[in-house]
Amino acid sequence: MSEEKRDFGGGSGGGSNTRDESRAFDGTYSVTANQIEFTSRAALPPALPDPCAITILASDLTQMNGNVNLRGLGGVRITAGPPPLPETGSKSTQGVEIEVGEIQNVTIKRGLIDGVDQKIEMTPSGITVDGGAMPVTIQSLTQIKLSVCGGLSSIILGPDGITIMGLPLVKIN
Repeated sequence: MSEEKRDFGGGSGGGSNTRDESRAFDGTYSVTANQIEFTSRAALPPALPDPCAITILASDLTQMNGNVNLRGLGGVRITAGPPPLPETGSKSTQGVEIEVGEIQNVTIKRGLIDGVDQKIEMTPSGITVDGGAMPVTIQSLTQIKLSVCGGLSSIILGPDGITIMGLPLVKIN
């Protein structure tokens, strides 16, 4: 099945004021090129602009099953923020990088019930690891170190025991 609107309009030379294009296929739709770029930009005047957005959605008929697979053999970089920083691309990306502007947040959330399900959030005011109604486990075969103020105060957990250091003072209630 293939549907296509040919009367593009909106200054593209197509005619009427149609601003949208839709295509549907019952099979694989593939685009191959050395580089591919998708850009969402504000509509040109006199058209009224909608919010700029790119959506990638995989869903079956029940909207309960679908996967989006994203892979870069060298790395995958996800950025958000006003240009020019953070840069969209980076030649040094090896693995996965998530980078946002100074006033933005990074949130990883599991579940839909606040206060019950788990969340990791990095904000301009700090980093929160929230286990919700479940325990939080940090584990290592060698050492776990919690430190503040460049290591002046710290708790070190290791196979040889627990070391608590504090300058100028250590309090234990």
